[in-house]
Amino acid sequence: MRDWAKTKKQLIDEITELRERYAALALSTHGCLELEAGIQEAREYAENIVATVREPLVVLSFELKIITANNSFYDTFKVTPEETIGNFIYDLGNRQWDIPKLRVLFEEILPHDTVLNGYEVEHDFLDIGRKIMLLNAREIFRDKVGSRVILLAMEDITERKLADERIAEIMGQQQAILDNIPNIAWLKDRRGRYLAVNEPFCRALGAAPEDLAGKSDYDIYPPEQAARYRKDSKEVLASGTRTHFEESVMGPEETIQYLEKIETPMFNETGAVIGTIGIAHDITALKEVEVTLRHESTHDALTGLYNRAFFDEELERQAGGGMFPMSIVMADVNCLKTVNDTLGHAAGDELIQMAARIIRHAFREKDIVARIGGDEFAVILPETGSAVAREAVRRILRSPEIVDGRVSIAFGIAAAESADRLPEALKRSDERMYRDKAEQKEL
Repeated sequence: MRDWAKTKKQLIDEITELRERYAALALSTHGCLELEAGIQEAREYAENIVATVREPLVVLSFELKIITANNSFYDTFKVTPEETIGNFIYDLGNRQWDIPKLRVLFEEILPHDTVLNGYEVEHDFLDIGRKIMLLNAREIFRDKVGSRVILLAMEDITERKLADERIAEIMGQQQAILDNIPNIAWLKDRRGRYLAVNEPFCRALGAAPEDLAGKSDYDIYPPEQAARYRKDSKEVLASGTRTHFEESVMGPEETIQYLEKIETPMFNETGAVIGTIGIAHDITALKEVEVTLRHESTHDALTGLYNRAFFDEELERQAGGGMFPMSIVMADVNCLKTVNDTLGHAAGDELIQMAARIIRHAFREKDIVARIGGDEFAVILPETGSAVAREAVRRILRSPEIVDGRVSIAFGIAAAESADRLPEALKRSDERMYRDKAEQKEL
């Protein structure tokens, strides 16, 4: 009887234990269901986030099997979810994803660095061609389930890299063109920043090309010169036409250097002006020739005084400018023919030069002193009455060369109060000069 009682008690204990185990099991099952529901909810939440990311994105298990991917990944790499989910990433696309640099990322870098940004991978895919990808990888540990996943985001930078390569190629071509121009040459953008310059440009400024790229005129030149250059460039940008400029700058050893600058607009495919290309060359030698030719065309070679053509031109200009009263002085060197015949033309030239020097020194800087004939001289005195002209002639007559008889000069003076009286003044001064010449001959 005792054994039965004991057996009954054991049976009750076992039943109680079984009930407790069942309750624990039921609780555990409920917890698992809740956990599973939470995992499913989290997964759906994560997948929704993944799906909305614009760039290709995949989630990998720690064994590098693809858990999920977004539509951008499928569209970019031309694969389907059925070909992707659950597969090793290396096996995708008939093992097209078995990329050496990708293996380095997963097998050598991520085990030591759980976050990696800007990892560049380039690969030729059979179906989609060459792709250049910028990868951002992050290893995530999921505490609740005790597992690790890898979040891999991919930015397709193929077009950007190709564009950069094309830009670099174009810039290289532009630089080669600039470097083959013997004169100073440059490229500027719309904002006036130098995109490229050539060796003569750098040599003129004593700077390296990399020190000038991206700089503006204000970074390189004195403010006044920079403002002038910026104004020139703006004029070209606004007009859209090639423009010529001339300027003078201080050259080596404080000499004046003349430059001719040609600036041409550059256009994009739509016809908008995007910058300018400029060339500048030294025209100092040309300017010096022009000055020489100008001097020769307006001056008498023997005396250095103005010639007849310039005298007539200046007389007309000053008359039109209302420079009245205006005095005219005519002069003629006496006995030049006799000197030429007896002493030779060299002596006659010396006599002319002496007379020119005496006459020039007697008048003011603004007066126009010219040799208008073989032995004839004429002087324009703008805004001057005849009294001042007579005083100048008296100074000449008191000069040592005339006093000691080395040279003899006849003079005629007249003044005009207006332009319409000028022809009469010219005639009177000429007549008076010849009268004075005749009187001196009689003496």
